Amino acid sequence: MEAPGRTALALLLAGAVGNLIDRALQGYVVDMFHVLFMEFAVFNVADICVVVGGFAAVLYYLFFYEKLEGRPKDSGAPQEEQA
Repeated sequence: MEAPGRTALALLLAGAVGNLIDRALQGYVVDMFHVLFMEFAVFNVADICVVVGGFAAVLYYLFFYEKLEGRPKDSGAPQEEQA
């Protein structure tokens, strides 16, 4: 897996583990950011990691996976056997 894919996965896992630790130790997830200039959800750093990691993973697998890690596409031509 290339660096962008690893980064997306790391962000997803970091956010999930962060929320899991809060849930296990306190019984609830501590939210600390409240946007005052508009009506929006209250969230924490782990939530940011999950959302950014999720978007990054989707973008990576939709647009970059084939270029960076994918196998060459089959051209339809018969393969020559080597002796």
